[in-house]
Amino acid sequence: MSLSRDAFVDEAISRVLTQYRESPRLLGLIRYDIGKIADVAIEIEDIPAVFDIDTAVGDQLTLLGKRLGWPRCHCVCVIPPLFGYPCEPASPNLTIVGYCEDAVFDGCYAAGSGDICLADDDVYRGYVKARRYQALQRYNIDDLQSAARHIWGNTAYAVNMGQAKACVAPGRALTDAEIRELPLAFRVLPFAPGITT
Repeated sequence: MSLSRDAFVDEAISRVLTQYRESPRLLGLIRYDIGKIADVAIEIEDIPAVFDIDTAVGDQLTLLGKRLGWPRCHCVCVIPPLFGYPCEPASPNLTIVGYCEDAVFDGCYAAGSGDICLADDDVYRGYVKARRYQALQRYNIDDLQSAARHIWGNTAYAVNMGQAKACVAPGRALTDAEIRELPLAFRVLPFAPGITT
């Protein structure tokens, strides 16, 4: 519903008591003040559209994410250990261990730690939409699949593997940025407590 300034003012003036309607100065003052209120009401009417999760951008989207408990920046350790055989030259960003060895991190590597900030609005919007399922505790497999599709697109799928296990896959090769964001995806996807991923 779109407000009309003139209709708003006329409706307010119609409520003025009869004995005061014969004072043009009082009506002019009321009309001026109500007009200012109408201007504010018209501006306020646009606020819900600006904070729609599907169309919000920039700071508005950031505020929506914060309200849902999902800020733009997250601290993560993004380089997991690999199991395999060492090759030359070894990459300083990977820890290679044998099949029977335990891999223990003293900390993250400089290249694999720190903040991951979701600067792109479309990427961040997908994570915020997935967060809605987690915030509402919608833990069924269909909702898990829907949340994964917000992050990775329509090729993503989720499978209930039984025995308190679930599997989520993007259904396509991930980009380098998506690989770095993988820990965030598993933080935001709505896995029920006790479910092994």
